[in-house]
Formats: sequence, C-alpha cells, structure tokens
Amino acid sequence: PSILDRDKAVVSTQSTGEPTKDHTLSLLFRLPNGSRVTRAFLPEASVKELYEFAFTCKDAPNFFTLVTNFPKRILPAYDTAEVVLSCREVGLESSTTLFLQEEDSESEGSVSEAEM
Repeated sequence: PSILDRDKAVVSTQSTGEPTKDHTLSLLFRLPNGSRVTRAFLPEASVKELYEFAFTCKDAPNFFTLVTNFPKRILPAYDTAEVVLSCREVGLESSTTLFLQEEDSESEGSVSEAEM
C-alpha cells in the first residue's frame, strides 16, 4: 500500500526505531519551513527508510524529494528501484544534512503519502 493510504501516525509506528549511537549516521533533516530534525540511522538503512522517516516529521510536505547540499545530490526518488540502496551506497556520511525539497503533487519521483 502507498503512504497516502496510511496516515503519518501509522507509518511512524511501522518504522524501525532509532538505532543505538554506535556505528550510526547522524542525519539532519531540514524541512521547508526551516525546522530541523536529527535522527540516527544505520549505514545499511535504505533510502526508503529515510523517506519514510522524513514523511513522519511534523510539518513535512506530502510531496518531496531528499536533497543534500554539499555535494549537491538528489537521492533516489521513493518510487524508483534505486530507493532500496543503502545510505552507504549513496554516499551519505554522518552529519549530512538532507533537505526536504517540496514538490508539486504532479511531479514524478517525489514521495507522497500515496506511495509509502
């Protein structure tokens, strides 16, 4: 089922908990309204898990793409086969900032509640 078929509370309860701090990546999520949320992930966590966590953040838009700023990279979109790649495989390191770049509901590749 897609994420729009479920609400944020349901997705939040289905997500894996935050791992212990040993051997984790501390990632900072910047929402379009300027708020920030930090969470630890295992290097083996999939990009899909990042999208699902970001979607559950208060004030997260319904449609977004995850983007790093330095170096500028757009992470694989939620609805692509590459979303199963791990944080390590896409080159994320601890202390990376991920921006939730708001997308139009018509944009291909952006995450939406309907897709998660």
